[in-house]
Amino acid sequence: MQYDEKIVYSVIVSWNGAQWICGALDSLRESGYPVRVVVVDNASTDETVEIVSKAYPEVELLQMKENIGFGRANNRGISYALSGGADYVLLLNQDAKVESSMIGQLVNHLEINPDFGIISPLHLDYDGQGIDSEFLQYINSNVCLMSDVYFARLAELYEIPFAPAAIWLLTRQLFEQVGGFDPLFFMYGEDNDLCNRTRFHGFKIGIAPRAVGYHWHRLAHDKLVTVGKKAALYYGRLLYNLKNPEYAFLPNTIGVLFRWTCSSIGNLIYCNFKDSLAIFLALLKTSANLHRIRQHYNQSKCRGSSWL
Repeated sequence: MQYDEKIVYSVIVSWNGAQWICGALDSLRESGYPVRVVVVDNASTDETVEIVSKAYPEVELLQMKENIGFGRANNRGISYALSGGADYVLLLNQDAKVESSMIGQLVNHLEINPDFGIISPLHLDYDGQGIDSEFLQYINSNVCLMSDVYFARLAELYEIPFAPAAIWLLTRQLFEQVGGFDPLFFMYGEDNDLCNRTRFHGFKIGIAPRAVGYHWHRLAHDKLVTVGKKAALYYGRLLYNLKNPEYAFLPNTIGVLFRWTCSSIGNLIYCNFKDSLAIFLALLKTSANLHRIRQHYNQSKCRGSSWL
């Protein structure tokens, strides 16, 4: 079923993405559904800005003076899109690209299912040779989806609790009632947090497996993950666990910090020094920010366009 054409903006946050940005923007140019594109550049030091400004004059380029983080940069683009009348916003990683029919498919699903606030396509790896490794671990837990795949009876849409934000289509209503990404997160964990808040405020999250996008997933290809990067990952996980509005803050905080402290000690006992140190650093940063985390937790429970 086709609906009246909606205004769709795509927001891409770039940071030293010269290797990837053409793939993302070329795929949007070839989209069968019209889309307006905003690139928010997080103070890249490579040729990203030059490529976008010269080769893609139709793209709105917002240049940040410093790297403000993935979530905050997305919020800048989302605010721009909403002020431009967007009905839907497609968030696309700089190292991702879309099939020409994907946006139209996702828009149709959201038109039919207004109780959904976020819909993701199936994420394949960048060359289309298989399902993205991180994405696979989330759909593996969906018994209904995996059963339908096995018996070749794939449905158009499945409800899931979470999907990585490399390729998301979100509704204007979700931003107006749930808000954008929490600026407490610099990078890692902000998508989990937004999914927690989405479900808390009564919106569903879905995957449309017949719609296809492609993602490189840089972290999965990193040969060397430093202590600093691990600490950032763990800090993001701590944040979205502590901020989950479905739980009372104080008992949840005590339980989460206790479990993570035990994990740090356990890694130390088994001589996994890098993970032990990374968790310890994440716990220190979390403890120092507990007051602010609680403020953001309280804000997350209120309806409104927080942080946009």
